[in-house]
Amino acid sequence: MKNECYIVRDLLPSYIDQLCSDESKQFIEQHMAHCESCSHMLYQMKEELNVVEQRDLPLRMEQKKPFEKVSRFLKAQLDFTKFLKVSFGLSLLITLILLVFAFTNLAEWQENQQEQQRVEQEQQDIMDKTFAAILAQGMPDEAALQSVFEQYQEQLEHIALFASEDTENTPTWQQGPMTTFPVDYKKALIVVGENGNMTEAIVPNDYDIGTMVMANEEWVVQFEYKESYLPTVENAHQIKHYFPTVWQLFSMPTVFTIITLFIFTIWLYQKRIMKPMETTIG
Repeated sequence: MKNECYIVRDLLPSYIDQLCSDESKQFIEQHMAHCESCSHMLYQMKEELNVVEQRDLPLRMEQKKPFEKVSRFLKAQLDFTKFLKVSFGLSLLITLILLVFAFTNLAEWQENQQEQQRVEQEQQDIMDKTFAAILAQGMPDEAALQSVFEQYQEQLEHIALFASEDTENTPTWQQGPMTTFPVDYKKALIVVGENGNMTEAIVPNDYDIGTMVMANEEWVVQFEYKESYLPTVENAHQIKHYFPTVWQLFSMPTVFTIITLFIFTIWLYQKRIMKPMETTIG
């Protein structure tokens, strides 16, 4: 029995730390069942161990704190990496939607721009042809003016010719075709319409976008659009002055593209520096 006690007492430290084999554990427990001395020794060893653990616990807690802080910091960094990943995906989705919307509207925008340019070019052509006809004759000529009107009779109500000296704002009008409130037709040298020279009093259209004027040093040409053509002129005016530019059309997609690339760059950098830590923490 004594020899058995010596063996058991040698094994007790391993038994307490749960390091001994199953056979040794069974042997110790069977011995303890009928040996009070060894049982008392086991009890004392556990008590001493508890006292040591209680005494060393604060020290171990203090030693553990820095590692806990590091662990919390690294986990926060991993959470931030996941947040960047989600943010990148969301930003990319919004960017793609905005790009699709912008390109969908680009075709319509181009058609509107072409229509506006057509109306503007048409105004310039009417003025250029009228002045060319006047200069070819060297003097006001009703037939020359009528020939220009007939080329654009679907658009025009009438064309009028004035002497520059009889009108105001001539220097401003020399810059090119521009909208204006009609010059008083009583001052006109010639006014032509569908029926040729118009001698009756003309009530001007007070819708200034529907009246165009242009001048050189000698003459002032003014024409008014037909009522039926005014919506086309108004639409061209709106397109030129109030419709978005290409930059405005693509501004939001551009901004979100930059944001997406910025998030993606940060995410890749964060992922690269955190990759060595993922195995340790996760």
